[in-house]
Amino acid sequence: MTDRRGERDDERRQRKKTEEEDKSRREHKERRSDELKESWRRNHPSEQDSEADERDRRGKGRRA
Repeated sequence: MTDRRGERDDERRQRKKTEEEDKSRREHKERRSDELKESWRRNHPSEQDSEADERDRRGKGRRA
């Protein structure tokens, strides 16, 4: 009986460790993605502005 309890405890610890690693990996990935998006935005301001202008023009043309 104690063997099974020990096995379950080991499984729980392993599952918790895996979940924490997965969460940490996801957070790191999201943080890195945000950093890259921000970096791209800072280095390509004119492209982003021209895209916004095109959307504004297209949107205004459809309205009557």
